[in-house]
Amino acid sequence: MKKLWLCLHIISALFQAILFPLMPTVLRRFLIKKWAKQLLSILKIKVVVRGEADYLKENHSFLLVANHISWLDIHVLNSIRPVTFVAKADVSAWPVFGYLAKKLGTIFLKREKLSDIKRVIHAVKHEIVAGGVVAIFPEGTSSDGQAVLPFKSNLFQAAIDAKGLVLPVRLTYQEHGAYTDKVAFIGDMTLIQSIQRVLSSHHIKVIVQVNEPLRGQTRYDLCDQAYTSITNG
Repeated sequence: MKKLWLCLHIISALFQAILFPLMPTVLRRFLIKKWAKQLLSILKIKVVVRGEADYLKENHSFLLVANHISWLDIHVLNSIRPVTFVAKADVSAWPVFGYLAKKLGTIFLKREKLSDIKRVIHAVKHEIVAGGVVAIFPEGTSSDGQAVLPFKSNLFQAAIDAKGLVLPVRLTYQEHGAYTDKVAFIGDMTLIQSIQRVLSSHHIKVIVQVNEPLRGQTRYDLCDQAYTSITNG
C-alpha cells in the first residue's frame, strides 16, 4: 500500500511542479513543506528536531550545513523549513527526482570545474543576502551515517562573502531506537533500490540536531568549526 501512495504522491508533485514558475514564493514554500511532510508520513518516517530548533523554524537567513546520508535528507529538512539546496550536477539527470529538483530551484554544481564552483558560490551568496537559506552537504558524497566524512571548504566562502551565519545540523537515522543504515544511499546502490529499502520499514526515525550558528574569518575556519560541531553533535 505504501508503494501505491508513494506513486500517487510523486505524480501529484509532478503536476504541482509544472505550475511552480507561476506561483508566488510563499505558496511554493508552503507546498514544498507540505509535500515533504506527506512524503515522510507515507514512508512512516518520524522527524524529531533537537537543539537550537528556532533557528531552523524561524525566518533567519543562513548557510545550512549538514552531514549527508540519503536522498531523504532533503525532504527531512524541507519538512521543517523549505530551503534551496546545492547538489551535484548528476542529480539533475535522475528520473523524476531530477526534474523535481530543477523545479524546486536546486543549484547544481559541477565539482570538477573551478569556474562552476565560483558560479555556485556567487549564487549561494546572492540567496543568503536576499534573506534565504541555502543547504549544502560539504562531505561531497553520502555516507552510511556512522561517522562524518571530511568536509570540503569551497562553498563556505559563500557565507564569508555574504557576511552570514552558518547553521550546523547533524542528521541521525534510527530504527527501533538504534542506528540503522537502511536509508543510506551509498556505493553502487540505485535510487530505486534505496527507495525499496526505505519502504521495507515502518519504524525509521530521523533526529535533526540543530547546533549553535557559527561565524568565521575564513572558509577554512568556518569549515573546521562546522565539522567539529556536527561530529560532536
